[in-house]
Amino acid sequence: MQDMLTALLTHGGAAIVVATFFTVLTTVAVVLRLITNWSTKAKYGWGEACIIIAQAMYYAQYGVQMHGLIEGRKMKSLMDAHLITYLRAVYIAGEFYFPIIFFTNMSILFLYRRLFPVQSFKRLTTILMVAHGLWVIPAFAAETAMCSPPSVLWLQPLLIPEKCFFYSTFFIVMCSTELFLDVCVLALPLFYVTRLKLPWHRKAELLFIFVLGGLVIVTGIIRILKSAQAGVQAIDFVLDITWLDVHSGIAILCACLPTYRPLIVKSAAFLSSQGSKLFSSRGSSGADSTGKSGNSSATGGKLSDGTIGSGGGYKKYEKFGSVDEVQLVGLPKGADRV
Repeated sequence: MQDMLTALLTHGGAAIVVATFFTVLTTVAVVLRLITNWSTKAKYGWGEACIIIAQAMYYAQYGVQMHGLIEGRKMKSLMDAHLITYLRAVYIAGEFYFPIIFFTNMSILFLYRRLFPVQSFKRLTTILMVAHGLWVIPAFAAETAMCSPPSVLWLQPLLIPEKCFFYSTFFIVMCSTELFLDVCVLALPLFYVTRLKLPWHRKAELLFIFVLGGLVIVTGIIRILKSAQAGVQAIDFVLDITWLDVHSGIAILCACLPTYRPLIVKSAAFLSSQGSKLFSSRGSSGADSTGKSGNSSATGGKLSDGTIGSGGGYKKYEKFGSVDEVQLVGLPKGADRV
C-alpha cells in the first residue's frame, strides 16, 4: 500500500475523473427514471423518493471529495497544511457512503414491491428492508465515531493508532455485510421472473436486467481488495474514493435500469412512426412525379397507419409498456403463497 502523498499524486487525478464521470452518469440515470415515471403516468412513490435522496447524497459526497482531492494534490509533504483539509474531506465524504447504499437498495426494494405485488414477495422485501436498517445504523454510527474525538483524524494524525479503532477490519466486515445484502436483493426477483408467463426473450431480458446488478457485487469486492490490507489500521483513501464512487454509482444505475423499458418502447414507437412518415412522404413525392399522386397518397396513408406509432401500437404500449407490466402477468395460481 502506497503512502498517502504518493497515492494522491499517483491516483488523485484518476479519482477526480472517475468521480465526475459517475456523477454525470448517475444524474442521467435518475433523470431518465423520473421521465419514465412521468411518461407512463405512474405514481411517484417511495422508490423514487429514495433514489432522489441517494442521488442528492451522491452530489454532496462528490463535492466534498473534489475539494479534498484538489487540496490534497497541492501537498508537498505530510507536514503540509493541505493535509488537514484532505483528511477532513475524506472523513466527511465517508459519512455519505452507507446512507447512499441504504437509500439505493431501498429504492430497488420498493420497486420490487410494485413489480411483484405478491404477499410472499412483500414479506421477503420487508425482511430485507429491516436487515438494511440493522446494517446501516451501526455502520453509520461507527463511521462517525471512528476516532475519539473525530478531529484526531485530521488534526493529530500521529495519534490515530491510539485514538481510532482498527478501521480496516471494520471496513471489511461492513462492506462484506453490504455485499451479502446486495446478493439477497439481486436474487430476490429471479425466482418470480422465471415463473412469469412471458415470451422467453422477454423473460431473458428481465433476468438480464436484474442479473446486471451483479456488477455491484464485483465492484464491491474489488473495492475491498484494493482499499484494505490485512494488518494495516487505515485503508488507502484515494483508491477507496475511486472504487467507492464506481461501486455506489453502479448501484444507482442498476436501481434505475429496470424502469427504462416503457421509455425505450415509447421512443422506438416514435422513431418508427417518424421513419414511416418520412418513407411515406418520399413515396408520395415519387408518385407525384410520375402522375400517380392519388394512389401514392393512399399507399402512404396505409403505411403510416400500420406503424407501431399508430393508434393500435400506442394501445399496445399502454397495455404492456408500463413499469408494472410484470404485475402478476401469468403468475401461476397460488404464487402468492410461495
